[in-house]
Amino acid sequence: MRFRAIYRIIAPMRNLAVMLLLVSAPVVAPAGEWLDELRSIDLNDYSLGLAVTAQQNPYVGGENSTFAYPYLTSFEHPSMTDKLLVMRDGELALRRITDDGWEYWIAGRVRTLGFGNSDSDALRGVEAPKWAVEIGPGIGFRRWPVQFHLSSWFEPTDRHSGASAQLSLSYPLQHSRGYLVPEVAAVYQDSAYTDYYFGVSDEEMTAARPEYVPGSATNAKFRIAWGYRLGRNWLLSGRVSYELLASEIRNSPIVGRDHTWSANLGVAYDPGVFRDGSLEAGPPDPQRFDFRFGIFNARVDSKVGRYTSGGVPGDEVDLEDMFGESDKENVAQLDAYWRLNRYHRIEAGYFELVRSGDVTIDDELRHGDSLFSAGTTLTSRSHFKSFRVGYAYSLIRDQQKELALMGGVHFSSFDAIIAAPEDEVSEKSRLDAPLPVFGIHFSVNLAARITVAANAHLFRTDFDDYEGSLNYFAVEVRKRFAKQINAGIGFNYYRTKLRSRNEELNGYVDIEHRGPVLFLGYEF
Repeated sequence: MRFRAIYRIIAPMRNLAVMLLLVSAPVVAPAGEWLDELRSIDLNDYSLGLAVTAQQNPYVGGENSTFAYPYLTSFEHPSMTDKLLVMRDGELALRRITDDGWEYWIAGRVRTLGFGNSDSDALRGVEAPKWAVEIGPGIGFRRWPVQFHLSSWFEPTDRHSGASAQLSLSYPLQHSRGYLVPEVAAVYQDSAYTDYYFGVSDEEMTAARPEYVPGSATNAKFRIAWGYRLGRNWLLSGRVSYELLASEIRNSPIVGRDHTWSANLGVAYDPGVFRDGSLEAGPPDPQRFDFRFGIFNARVDSKVGRYTSGGVPGDEVDLEDMFGESDKENVAQLDAYWRLNRYHRIEAGYFELVRSGDVTIDDELRHGDSLFSAGTTLTSRSHFKSFRVGYAYSLIRDQQKELALMGGVHFSSFDAIIAAPEDEVSEKSRLDAPLPVFGIHFSVNLAARITVAANAHLFRTDFDDYEGSLNYFAVEVRKRFAKQINAGIGFNYYRTKLRSRNEELNGYVDIEHRGPVLFLGYEF
């Protein structure tokens, strides 16, 4: 990533970061004490739930969204507890509260604003915003009846290079069966943030849709959160919010509303299903090696394009739609884990996919320096290999849970050959690049030897010859049947998008694999 990109991420946060440092320096616990507190979290203090969220879409012709998701919650609102780990309004945060009422946290959330499944003419030709993961610090004070919170958010994977902040005032009310928390807030979004979500570039402008640069904006927001205990083990909770959009956003030619609303309803059950999280419960599983063999039922989507030697983009080639290459394959997958000690491990994984296809094209096709005329019979062959290796350090690891940070490399190799055999003409696109990634691993151990785990690896680059991204996500449910045998089911998602002017690629590739995986593991 270029220095300017790094500066764009850091700059919007510098004032808040300095404020947090100056205010919190005398009260922040030593790192070792903070880590001990983090490791002492007992998941049985939280409850499993299922929520449904509905959100109004601000775009012209944009589709409102409704989706359900599982979540972890507490029977008490975060404003009324001093827990280290909190889930608040779609955010996951780690926080610290001092004796004099100051609150400090670092939080993460997923920004889901987009067009939805819209076919609106007003949005046609405009690049839709993508889901983004945002993180940021915050500070609050809770000694008065009215609590205040100041949060700052930025998007570390550089989708929009912008930043936002929110100053909120809330009045928590607690009663015997639950809570009610009304809140008002001012939401600030800088110019890069609003331009990504509401701007119209010169490439996207039309006669009916002028170019538009919003500038920074401040919205007013009103929200009510509530919870009601249904008996001893059940909690019904929800929230409703209304956000009045600033004129800088309302005046965008792709925005069709002056406000948005959202509503959430969830039900949680506290069954105490997690294992005992006490560090005195004994060391976690003693196995040092874990080898797994799996069958990955991959749904494949591959697109390639090559520039001419003069740098002119060629036509996009969809290997599945155009050439009939199989878009669904059963692929063998190998994974290995080497536990060095309680908090350190090495991990690796590998899978490989080879496909081919052919087509007689109806229209001419330019691919690199080759121009294939209509009626030409073309063949294709693609070969994809992925090998990943990484090191993970577990911030938490006990009988109940594990949270680890990971750093490693994905070695991705992709060859795509498009040829006209009768004319003895071919074009080859080759990607062979080690991509460094950073990631996170989280797992929880339930009763009856069942483990639920999730992994995420991310990489973004805009440097030298390459521009693009890598996203890898995996979730699994695993059961141990004997001391050394385990088996499970999961879902994998892998996507690489790279663009390069180097001689071997001289274009771009967009490769996506996703689907369920069944695996059998052996530990020793």
